[in-house]
Amino acid sequence: MPQGCAVLPNGVPDPTLVQPARVEVIEAVGASTTFRLFFDFRIEDGDLPLLKEPRLGPEAEIALRVPDGPLAFQVLVRGPVTQQRISIVTGGAGSVLEVIGADATIALAREHKVNVWPSTTDSAAIIQLLAAAGLAPLVSLPSTVVHVETKNALVQREPDLHLIRRLARRNGCWLWLEYDPVAALPIARVERPPVDQPPALQLHLAGPNRNIEEATIEWDVERVVAADASHRDPFSASELDGAAERSPLNGLADQVVADIVSAPRKARLAMPVDDAGDLLGRSEAALIEAGWFVRASLRVRGRVLKRVVRAHSVVEVLGAGTRHSGKYIVSRVMHTIDDDDHLMDVTLMRNGWN
Repeated sequence: MPQGCAVLPNGVPDPTLVQPARVEVIEAVGASTTFRLFFDFRIEDGDLPLLKEPRLGPEAEIALRVPDGPLAFQVLVRGPVTQQRISIVTGGAGSVLEVIGADATIALAREHKVNVWPSTTDSAAIIQLLAAAGLAPLVSLPSTVVHVETKNALVQREPDLHLIRRLARRNGCWLWLEYDPVAALPIARVERPPVDQPPALQLHLAGPNRNIEEATIEWDVERVVAADASHRDPFSASELDGAAERSPLNGLADQVVADIVSAPRKARLAMPVDDAGDLLGRSEAALIEAGWFVRASLRVRGRVLKRVVRAHSVVEVLGAGTRHSGKYIVSRVMHTIDDDDHLMDVTLMRNGWN
């Protein structure tokens, strides 16, 4: 079993299932989590029996659970197998079976739909779609605008997953899954980036507590910091103003990019909406997305950190100097787990500096 990583068919331990030699999991903001299991196998009685294993076959559901500290666990992903790739070496020895899958949100992307939603809010539509897919929804959107058919109706011309992400994005929110560490059951969260959460763990770049193998940090202040937004309501013949002077999201450090730049950097938005509050929400969402002007890339080893870094969480970076030390959001993690270690290639982002 690679560094304690357990493969759980249907979320349940099964000691009769052969364990992979290596596991890869990629979790990232704005994307479904994917996994790859690499199995070494041999020819037996002129056949390749692992290829017919139903627990690794099409749409078989798999969860991957890893230790997180001495007494805790985390489920990295749970979802269906979508592909297999076979590399066969003559004679069998050295042959590899690659089992590929993704989290449960992939099922929401299988069917393109055309639908006009009658009198609904963004939150209600997202909750309905997630619940219909068997996902427990935890949704917190700032907008309470009701889209009615007689005005600017909510129109769907895409798969459910794309609609959920579109509605989340225009409210400045993300969609991601979290899991119960025991039952491996998912909770679908749709909310704005959790910048106000306390750090889940500390990453030390220097000193006796150093637990990062390597790191790069970069910044780019050519970002939009304000937005003009207006729309003429054809139903009431009134002008709607949704201008925003800065991002509503709290900074992860003392200064956000609007506090740093002197020359104006302003976007102009124009879109059909039902009221000024809806338009303001679109402006705020654009500024939230543009505000991540500091990025860092780290390589972390599980046997050194002794914890698991997760996307969508807050971490604290220490030893990066006054300017770049502090809280960051984890935007992407590639987990590579084998018998030797649990390697994590981590991307962090930040909407401020000190």
